[in-house]
Amino acid sequence: MPKKENAIDTLGARVRTCRRHKGWVQEKLGKHACTSQAVIQKIENGKILRPRKLEEIAKVLDVNPAWLQLGDEHAEHYRPGFLAC
Repeated sequence: MPKKENAIDTLGARVRTCRRHKGWVQEKLGKHACTSQAVIQKIENGKILRPRKLEEIAKVLDVNPAWLQLGDEHAEHYRPGFLAC
């Protein structure tokens, strides 16, 4: 039986969860990360899997970029000053 996906098993789901945790709309996240709402939407919908603005998005969301991109199992090896939301 295939593994059932967790609600935040993807980059897009992690971005969406953290953005909503801050109470932000996609446009506000895009503005803070120096990108557009359309880019944030594409990331959240899984159409962009390796965003160029990953570092900026992680920074404004106050999360570890590795966690944002890859999930929990990789976060401890990358910039320990960041926390998962």
